[in-house]
Amino acid sequence: SSWISWFLGIKGNEYVCRVTIDYIQETFNQMGLEYFTETLQVILNPGFDSSLDWVFGDEEKWYGMIHARYIMSERGVDNMRQKYERGDFEVCPKLSCRQKALTVGPSDVCGKSNVKIFCPRCNDFYELRSDTQLDAAMFGTSFSHNFLAQWPNLRPQPPLDVPR
Repeated sequence: SSWISWFLGIKGNEYVCRVTIDYIQETFNQMGLEYFTETLQVILNPGFDSSLDWVFGDEEKWYGMIHARYIMSERGVDNMRQKYERGDFEVCPKLSCRQKALTVGPSDVCGKSNVKIFCPRCNDFYELRSDTQLDAAMFGTSFSHNFLAQWPNLRPQPPLDVPR
């Protein structure tokens, strides 16, 4: 299978969507991303062998950066909408809410922090479950807000707090 299929199959990477090959190959989408040609070849190779060592080890970082751009595109937002509607992301940990959540990165800088979830009903951020360590830059700081701006019908009603 390909490197992308292998990477998406790793536990904890279910939040990441499959970036299309044509999007990756488009040189405009690669602008400003530093990488070695070999890194891109590993990612695009349809016959990736996971038993071998990675060529440089930068594949995950580079895929994360192109993923952050892809999910802001029309196709990427639609892919993330499908994941959101299926409930592929976690739900709000508040028992009184349990709303489907979105992924959000507290930072756009690689290696600075891990992805969190954003509850669009509570407007709060929460840690992902403990076994998931995705780089926040894979989603960026503006994805969840951009998503809800493009799909306002998916924004839930605010909670009804009834005092006791």
